[in-house]
Amino acid sequence: MKKRFRVSLALMLSVIMVMLGAIPALAAEVPADKYTYELSGELGSQSDKIELEDYDDNQQFRDLLAEENYKVVLVKDGAEIKFTPKEKMRAIVNYYLVDGSSGGALIWTIDGSEEMTSEIAANKTATVQLSKRYGGFTVDLYYVLSIGEGDQVSNIIYKVSDGSSSTAPASSEQAAEPKDSPAAPAEPKPEATVKPVTAATATVSVSKVLVDGKQVAFEAYSINNNTYFKLRDIAMAVNGTDKSFEVGWDGEHNAISLTSFEAYTPQGGELAVSAKATSKKAALSTSKVFLDDEEVAFTAYTIGGNNYFKLRDLADALGITITFDQKTNTIGIVTAD
Repeated sequence: MKKRFRVSLALMLSVIMVMLGAIPALAAEVPADKYTYELSGELGSQSDKIELEDYDDNQQFRDLLAEENYKVVLVKDGAEIKFTPKEKMRAIVNYYLVDGSSGGALIWTIDGSEEMTSEIAANKTATVQLSKRYGGFTVDLYYVLSIGEGDQVSNIIYKVSDGSSSTAPASSEQAAEPKDSPAAPAEPKPEATVKPVTAATATVSVSKVLVDGKQVAFEAYSINNNTYFKLRDIAMAVNGTDKSFEVGWDGEHNAISLTSFEAYTPQGGELAVSAKATSKKAALSTSKVFLDDEEVAFTAYTIGGNNYFKLRDLADALGITITFDQKTNTIGIVTAD
C-alpha cells in the first residue's frame, strides 16, 4: 500500500513538473543593451491612472493599460523620440485620442525619408515627433512606443503636456555680465527636408463628421496624425453651398483640376461607405493638382483606387472652415463665412 502511494505521489509530482514547464514565461522587457533610446522634451510623469469607458474602438489601449505599473511620461509639444537598435528590431509608435480610440501608427523618419515601417534595421536611427496635432487640430493625445515582440516587449506611454520644462538658474558668472552685452547671433540651422512616405497603412478614421451641422457618413482614413477624405466625397458634401467646387480629370497629363464656385458633377459612388471598413494600403499620389488653373502642392494618397486628400489642405485652399470637438471626437465642416 505504501509502495503504491509512493508511486502515485511520484507520478503526481511528474505531472505537476510537466504542467509547470508548459506554462509560458511572463513577457519581459527588451534588454536595454540591445538598443539606444533618446527622448527630448521630457517634463516628468503623470501620477493619475488613465481611466477609460469600455467600448470596441479603445480595446487595444485598454489592454495596454491593464498591465500593472505602467507609467505615463509627460512631454512637450514637439518632443522627439530617437531609437537605434543594435540588431533588427520591431519598433512602432501608435497614437490614441483621449477616449482611447486608436488613430493608427506614426511614420518614422530614417535617413531623411519618412518610412511606414515597424521594423528598424540594425544601427539605423529612427526618429518621430510627438505633438498635439491630429488631423490639423490641436487635441490631447496619448502615444505608445512599443519595442520588441513575442516574450520580450517594452511599452512606454507618453502624453503631450501643456506645461513647460524647468530651466536651470543662471550661474553667478552669467548674472555678472552687463545687460547691454550683445549676444552672439545664432546661426540659422537649415531645415531638414523630409520626403513624404510613398507607401503607408491607412487606418479607418473613427471621427464623426458634421457638414454645416448635419451628420454625414464618410469613409475617411488616418495617416500619420492626419485625416484624409476622398476628394469627390468632399465635393459632393459641399455641393450646393457657397464653397461648391468642380472636380476634373486629365488622364493624358495625369492631372486633377479643381474649379472654385462651380457645381460638382456627380460621377456615382460618392459618399459610399463600406459595411465594415478596414485598414488599407495607401500609395502617395503622383497626380498633379490644379486649383483654378494654378498648380497647388497637396499631399494626397491613392487608397482603394480613389484619391484621398488631407482635409486641412482642401479646406484652406477652398475657404472652408474646419472645427474639431475632441470630447465627442467630431469634425465640423463649415461652408458659411
